[in-house]
Amino acid sequence: MGEGKKGTFQLREVHRLLTQRKGNEAQMLLAQLSGEPLVNRNELTYLQAWLAVAQEDWENIALLLRDAPALLPQEEQDSLLTNGSVRRRRPMCLLILGEMARELEYPEEAIEHIQHSLTLLNERRMNIPEVRLLAHCSLGRLALDMNQTAQALTQYETALHLYNDQETGSALRTAVLTGLCDTQMRLEQFEQALDTGKRALASLEADDEEHLLVLLSHICLAMGDSASALVYAQDAKNAANQSKDVMRVAHTLLVLAEIQQKECFDAQDARANCEQALALLAQTPEQPLNGTALFLLGKIAECEWSRSREKIPAANEAQARYEQARAFFTEQHDTASLAKVSRQLAQLLEERGEPEQALIYWKQAFMLTEQYN
Repeated sequence: MGEGKKGTFQLREVHRLLTQRKGNEAQMLLAQLSGEPLVNRNELTYLQAWLAVAQEDWENIALLLRDAPALLPQEEQDSLLTNGSVRRRRPMCLLILGEMARELEYPEEAIEHIQHSLTLLNERRMNIPEVRLLAHCSLGRLALDMNQTAQALTQYETALHLYNDQETGSALRTAVLTGLCDTQMRLEQFEQALDTGKRALASLEADDEEHLLVLLSHICLAMGDSASALVYAQDAKNAANQSKDVMRVAHTLLVLAEIQQKECFDAQDARANCEQALALLAQTPEQPLNGTALFLLGKIAECEWSRSREKIPAANEAQARYEQARAFFTEQHDTASLAKVSRQLAQLLEERGEPEQALIYWKQAFMLTEQYN
């Protein structure tokens, strides 16, 4: 076993030991891992902080969390971690620990830490409004990550109620409204989502608008308002351009191209935006957006063919792009996306008069859908 794989296996073992409340064994293994050069340092720090919680070593936890995700302005977060009694510092420590677990993709552990934080906040004379609000906001985000939309709605509505009852910063309100907007959109409560999103946008800093603008674009498209969807998508692209972040720019280009393709606007513009995104992604071939771009290029080519069935090269390109997207999603083990591409390819083959080939992909799509459902 290679050193990297060995380190990963040992980290997983520490997770298991801490889950089973075997702190002494976890401590011994962490001591061995501390000097290993190939170990994921963020995960190691998270596990060390979790061990400190298990041992109730609250003084050491604040040191371990110095470079942790900032959930509040840094000065305010540092104050909650270091000032006051140990009893008042514990909930924020656990909340940050939960956020670290979420970023490392351990959602069940994240939920456990955040629920522990809320339990401590429920103790007598222990309510810290901003920490309680953040805890429900974090639980809402985790529920969305796990596709538990009903639970996400409960958490974000609770957070919004807490915000209305307390004097807390506008950045927290915006985060709650954005999460609530995303949840309502996934629940197909489009009118409520649009209203919530607009309220969030009104209080948002210009540098942070992009994600919300993309959400609003998707909502408008679902409501049949393609003109507004295009405006929001263009604004999102402009915001991404200001960041000079290649991934963000590529993402917004694909959002724009998707709207243009779905609403049968200028296919040439849709193709140009999609190809530009693919060019930006060329240096990161494993980035999931590559598969999205290939799939979308196939749809654009199919749209061109559907307008004029004499354009056989467009149909051939659509089929080739779908096959490329299938190969990409297979390599990425993305079952849900693979099912979507297989359905699209089956439909195209049917329309091209190849029912036997289409049936193969219909069956694959059905089997893949069963897997991820």
